[in-house]
Amino acid sequence: MQEKLSEVTLILIGSTAIILLLTGLVVFSLFINQKRKYRFRQEKSELKNKFDGELLRSHLEIQSQAFESISRELHDNVGTLISIAMVHIRSLTGGIPNHEQQKITEADSLLSEAMDTLRDISKSIHPENISRIGWQQSFITELDRVRKTKLFDVHYSDKGEPFNIELKKQVIIFRILQETLNNILKHSNGHHIDIHICFSNPEVTITIKDDGIGFQPQFTAQGSGIKNMLDRATMLPAVLNIKSIMGAGTEVTLSYEESFI
Repeated sequence: MQEKLSEVTLILIGSTAIILLLTGLVVFSLFINQKRKYRFRQEKSELKNKFDGELLRSHLEIQSQAFESISRELHDNVGTLISIAMVHIRSLTGGIPNHEQQKITEADSLLSEAMDTLRDISKSIHPENISRIGWQQSFITELDRVRKTKLFDVHYSDKGEPFNIELKKQVIIFRILQETLNNILKHSNGHHIDIHICFSNPEVTITIKDDGIGFQPQFTAQGSGIKNMLDRATMLPAVLNIKSIMGAGTEVTLSYEESFI
């Protein structure tokens, strides 16, 4: 009887050991499998980030070349035509009645203003200008261009210490802000623009608010200008929030955090 109990005990111990061993093997297999899945997801994420980076670089190179070409065309061709027109107008002195001289003077003044505006636009879209003075100063220059229209009262403020941002991403940030201003000029019908920039290394937050007519929230992503802004924000990547209330204006907030990895 004692021997039978010993055999049963041994069988139970052996069975338990085998079960524990099998359980251990299953757990170990699951662990290895999960580790492989994690490594696969990590490699996939790294490949995607690398691909996105290459895509961003290619897109920016194409875009920069396009802007550079447009800037050169404006400066060399359109600028030259305006200069020639100014020369012709200034040569119209003899034989012009006094009451017509005023019109010539006004036309010359308008052409000079057009030349200054053309020069400002040419500089603002040329990528080299951003690399030379940075996105913030380029944006301030753009605000000065808006002030010159005398259509808006522009108030600008900033706080915090500016920090270095990758040049290709500076270009994207500036284009988003530039598009925001263009939308305000074209569609807001407002009179005031308030801009505030907050630097908190490694994050910068830019808020642009107008007192215009606003628009319905469901139309946020339908306009090509706003779509371009959202696409560019995704490319950074950054968070872009657009809040608008009919009759109460629009507020655009761009939050970007620089990665040093």
